[in-house]
Amino acid sequence: MDFFVTGRLLKQVNSTLISLIPKVNNPTVVAEFRPISCCNVLYKVITKILVQRMRGILDKLISPSQNAFVLGRSIGDNILLARELFYGYNQQHLPPRCALKVDLRKAYDTVEWDFLRAVLILFGFPEKFIVWIVECVTTPSFSVCLNGSPHGYFRGARGLRQGDPMSPYLFVLVMEVLTLLLRQIIDQDGGFSYHWKCEEMQLCQLGFADDLLLFSKADTSSVHIFKRALAVFADLSGLWLIFTRAISFYLVRRPTTGYPTGHFGFSGGSSSSMVFGLTSPSIPTVYCGLPADSP
Repeated sequence: MDFFVTGRLLKQVNSTLISLIPKVNNPTVVAEFRPISCCNVLYKVITKILVQRMRGILDKLISPSQNAFVLGRSIGDNILLARELFYGYNQQHLPPRCALKVDLRKAYDTVEWDFLRAVLILFGFPEKFIVWIVECVTTPSFSVCLNGSPHGYFRGARGLRQGDPMSPYLFVLVMEVLTLLLRQIIDQDGGFSYHWKCEEMQLCQLGFADDLLLFSKADTSSVHIFKRALAVFADLSGLWLIFTRAISFYLVRRPTTGYPTGHFGFSGGSSSSMVFGLTSPSIPTVYCGLPADSP
């Protein structure tokens, strides 16, 4: 194909029809729809070729705590590990501990293209391969399908398309940057304390695409490290963190200096504000679509 020689896509090849799929019965607002991009067949052929080249190396680039779309890894591993960490969370004799469930608002739709290009360079992708990916991601035109008819015609400015075969793999690379940020800040700060059962593995997060769990000991310095990493990541990537759906909880046997009691909150950087309310802690009952809480 000419694309792999010139690195350029015809406008018609990257023309996309957005179909709105309802998330709930009888939706009444736009937020209750999920936009799915119906890409051109020729475009999908091109991107599936690129995906086949990427899939073979993702396991060497992505940390073991992220299991989405990586060959040889299973979602079940994260679910079982999460259940093990949540086991007995209502028992007072265990060490103080904290877990944060963080969701990302419109995760695919808000990824900054410049950040994506920087991520591909960071992970050492060949220059020509980066050109191919960037051309595919940054040149789409959209029409919206309403009542069976296409309306409008406009260019994209950011984001990865849901419906593009390449998007899940690119998003996993984007989320790996958060893992690297956490490791860097933990190493530099020196004030981080690992969650019970996690120190030997040096585990502070579990991820499956945009489904993210963070684990630490229940002390303010550890939680502030999460705050810093999330704020930096939000500023760089363009992703929006949903704090209304974030669940934070901890168990402390008695009020102790250095541990959060009552309500603990903080504010993030310019592109995000983070407030974790810990007044009514509750274990997240669902992780990756399956029950995560244990007795």
